[in-house]
Order: sequence, then structure tokens, then C-alpha cells
Amino acid sequence: MRILLLGIITLIISGTMSEKLKSGEVLPDSREQKPLFSFGLIADVQYCNCEPSGNRYYRKSLSKLEEAITSLRIDSPSFLIDLGDLINKDMISYKPVISMLDTAGFKVYHVTGNHDYAVEPRQKRKIPTLIPSKDGYYSFSYGNFRFIMLNGNEISTYYSSNKRNIKTATDYITRLKNNGEINALDWNGGMSDKQILWLSNQLNTSSKNNEKVFIFCHFPIFPENEHNLFNYRDILTVLGDYDNIIAWFAGHNHAGNYGNFNMIHFVTMRGMVETDDANSFALVEVYKNKIWIKGSGREKSQILAY
Repeated sequence: MRILLLGIITLIISGTMSEKLKSGEVLPDSREQKPLFSFGLIADVQYCNCEPSGNRYYRKSLSKLEEAITSLRIDSPSFLIDLGDLINKDMISYKPVISMLDTAGFKVYHVTGNHDYAVEPRQKRKIPTLIPSKDGYYSFSYGNFRFIMLNGNEISTYYSSNKRNIKTATDYITRLKNNGEINALDWNGGMSDKQILWLSNQLNTSSKNNEKVFIFCHFPIFPENEHNLFNYRDILTVLGDYDNIIAWFAGHNHAGNYGNFNMIHFVTMRGMVETDDANSFALVEVYKNKIWIKGSGREKSQILAY
């Protein structure tokens, strides 16, 4: 009942907000409160010097990224989070986007996506977005909030060039297919038991320290979708034990998505690479009892209570 009630309240709030934002009206509540801090969000830039494919305009992602940085710089966020797939393919594609992010004027944190590993086998462990952790997962605190950055690529056919690891991932996908799982696709990934244990320890620590938690992963885990992490159900089980998690932010599904489970908001960002001219990025303002996602371009704005 609590989950249903929060979902209804969230839908009402976000729906009302969208209309007021379109009309230019400022909510009274937003005048009375000031955000504790804010951060930027981008997802699926997928830049490369490549011809368009379908609705993906890879070259134009560079100008879209520049536009996003310029817009966010005006709002002075505390940092920017890249939700993965910064490139489409080839190590050379990293140079212009990393250069642009390095001169953005604010710190940038990365999680990795499947396309980030579309480089030569010997370069997979050298991609620049793995910093500061060679394992691709890490955390940091900002005020009384913990930011947990996950690597959803560990169980996959592309993460490692080791034949044994590839066979393990292939067998895993085969088992999922045999069970009729809709996410049993080789462009998805999963988390190792080691990382899941690390996530649990992070949540335990944050709970003891009275920290609210934001989680970031390239892959979504809710609602059920073909883009979800292979072992999304295991992760949902872990998250269900905690009441201090505000949101899980993801990319990968370029159409975007939203769901609520156990009073946790699951927000999937729209892909920047999509469409010829429409951008997609967001500024997230964090208040003491809500987050205000201020979307730009194709990314919608919404207020989510916590």
C-alpha cells in the first residue's frame, strides 16, 4: 500500500510539475526552499565520427554534449554524472569528449556502458572512464548523501577478451534464454557476486551513517524491460532491505523509463545520441524531502518525493 501510495503521489506531482513548467509558472514550494545541492546527468552520448544509423546521429553528439555542458555551467552543479556509453566505438572517439568534459568547469563521475568497451581488446582495461576504480565501481559522499557508482558489465561477452570469461557470459545468457528472460541479449550485462556484496556493504555503511543514497548504473533494473541487468532481480532483493535509497539512475534504454519499487525511484534517462537535433540531459536539484529533475530537450522534468 505504501509503495502504491508513493507511486500515485509521485505521478500526481510530476504530472502537475510538467504542466507548470511548460506554462512557466514557478511553484510556491520552489520559492520557499533552496536546494541542498545539484548535479548534472547525461546518458548515452555515444559519440564517434560515424555515419548515422537509424535514429542515432553519432557525430552530432559532440555538439549536443557541448550544449549540455554550456547549459549546466550556468546552473553551477556540484558535479556531473555520466551514465555510460560515452562513445559508440573506437578508442579515438574518447579524445574529443573527454577533452570537453575535462574543461567543463565541474568534476565528472563516470559509470561504464556496453559501448564504452567497443575498443581493441588490448585497450579494454585502459578506457579513461574507468578512473578512479579499475573495477569500474566505487562510491563517494557529498554532505549526508552517498553516491554509489556501479559496473553492470562484469558478466558480458564484451567486458573482457579472456575466452574463459566470454564463455561464462555466453553460458549465462543461454540459461536466461532457456528461462524465457526478455533481457537475455548480448548487449546487456550483469554484476558479479563480489560487486553485489560490495553494494550491500556500501548500503550497510550508509545506513549506519544516516546517509541517503543515490545509485548509478548504465543498466536499469526496474521496471521489467529488455534492457535490464541480467541479474536485476538479485539487485532488487538487496535494495529491498534498505529504506534510505532515494533513486537508481540509469541509461542504456534510449527511450527512457520510470518506475517505483520499495519507495525507490528508478529513473532511466533518454539517450543523447538519439534524433538529429533534439538534445537530452538534466539538472537534478536535491532538496531535503524531494529531488527536482529539470530535464532539457527530450528529457522530461519531474519532482520525486523521498
